[in-house]
Amino acid sequence: MARFKIDLRASAFRSVLGFTFTHWRRQPWRLSLIMGGFLLSTLADVLTPLYSGRLVDAVASSAGADAIAWNAAMTAFSVLMALALTGVVLRNLAFMGIVELTLKMMADIAADAFHRVQRFSTDWHANSFAGSTVRKVTRGMW
Repeated sequence: MARFKIDLRASAFRSVLGFTFTHWRRQPWRLSLIMGGFLLSTLADVLTPLYSGRLVDAVASSAGADAIAWNAAMTAFSVLMALALTGVVLRNLAFMGIVELTLKMMADIAADAFHRVQRFSTDWHANSFAGSTVRKVTRGMW
């Protein structure tokens, strides 16, 4: 049986994650709002079976005939609807936050790349194909 060596290139992963975390640190509020949105959305999903069970218990105890059981069933149903709506809204807001986070990161990375190229000396710009370097940076952004 042949053994395969898995080459995960740990140094490459470390450098990419370090680069990503550096850019995430520039937007701490947005990142914390995204994490909070997903956390609360997950909490709503976790509480759904609890109130589903309460709804089933209230319906099983003849909710149509008893006013107390009817109120319990309606309360459980209302909480279920609120949890579902809250979960969907928070999840969508968190995904919209991810879109804004990544768009801001891409704009910052492009600005940083052009800033670094522009900081090179005049001799470098005169002696190398600066246009091709700018073109490579632009293609990298695409």
